[in-house]
Amino acid sequence: MENSFQTSFIPKKLITPETQVKQPKSLFSLVAIFLLIVTVLASVFLYVYKIYLTKQEGSLSASIALNRDSFEKDTIEELELFNKRTSSAKEILSNHIILSPMFKLLEEITIPSIQYTKFEQETSEKGFVVNMEGVALDYRSIALQADMFNTTKGRSFENVLFSNLTKDKNNYITFNLSFTVSPDLLSYEKNSASEQTQSSDASTTSSTLEGSGAVTQ
Repeated sequence: MENSFQTSFIPKKLITPETQVKQPKSLFSLVAIFLLIVTVLASVFLYVYKIYLTKQEGSLSASIALNRDSFEKDTIEELELFNKRTSSAKEILSNHIILSPMFKLLEEITIPSIQYTKFEQETSEKGFVVNMEGVALDYRSIALQADMFNTTKGRSFENVLFSNLTKDKNNYITFNLSFTVSPDLLSYEKNSASEQTQSSDASTTSSTLEGSGAVTQ
């Protein structure tokens, strides 16, 4: 009895190599999906944050504009008040009169033979008007005094008029005198400025003289 073996070398199924390629592909997909999710979330976050910043910017701009308007309003009101006070002060100074320069000048141009016995003043449309009464030694003294009012110093007195010349029991001549005074002579503002200028000139002259003395020594 013969033992026979039938061996077939033809495989019943196709032999395929067993390789694992699905695992790397799946890992790549997971990474891609993760990155996509992160990108989407980042985009959403940036969009929402942009909206938040826009609203904050609008709120801050409105607040700054409100504060600026309030600040400008307060500043404008303060400047207007300061301007009114300054204007009032200037008006007071411009209208304020000082009589001492007038009396000083009147004393300088009055001759010894003239004596004033009464003084009155009034402000009218003509200006600052002075009415006086006086006594003169004689008629010649009145003529000389009239000439003094026509000098350079006396030109601050305008519309000078001697009237009612009468000889009294002592043979003196009584008279009335009226004139208007130049506004510049009575102006407190201009006299103050003049005094400051004279004081400054005096200080400069004194410093110059001291300096010259020091050099001479």
